[in-house]
Amino acid sequence: MGITIPRRRASALAGTFGPLAVHRHDVVAAGASYPAFTLELADWISVAAITDAGEFVLVRQYRHGLDAVTIETAGGLVDPGEEPAAAAPRELLEETGYAAESLETLGWVHPNPALQANRCFLYLARGARRIGEPEGDEQESTEAVVMSADEVTAAMQDGRISHVIAVVTLLRALAVASSTPR
Repeated sequence: MGITIPRRRASALAGTFGPLAVHRHDVVAAGASYPAFTLELADWISVAAITDAGEFVLVRQYRHGLDAVTIETAGGLVDPGEEPAAAAPRELLEETGYAAESLETLGWVHPNPALQANRCFLYLARGARRIGEPEGDEQESTEAVVMSADEVTAAMQDGRISHVIAVVTLLRALAVASSTPR
């Protein structure tokens, strides 16, 4: 027995809210009709930055969804007309004050395909070094956090790093960094 693929009969914009749009779809599946909602968002990037000493440069920041402070990889929206590989060093600098010597792709993921179609491009930034202060805007206050690979692994296991995109980025970065010396 295969899965039933719903068919969209009609779609309409339900509303826009800053960088996100909500769409309502009238769908039919197995003879039943029902509404489904999706979110339209720009693509994102996530950057695991590593210093020459092998330490990871992460970001501590407040997140509205949790109403709490998190530790995660640098990341953010890909601006209109911008390539993901250009957004990665920009976001790293804005959120941490660090720049990197090189940038390697770690692929991409769909952050939440149940509700959205955007992608998150993942990067490993090697040779990260502090060149200034974080440059967040009025809606974003961040600070750099530097952790060893062992501390990063422990923080992912105990929940101090719980952002799923950060976890995926860090797991891929740890695997690549340990298998390919600089």
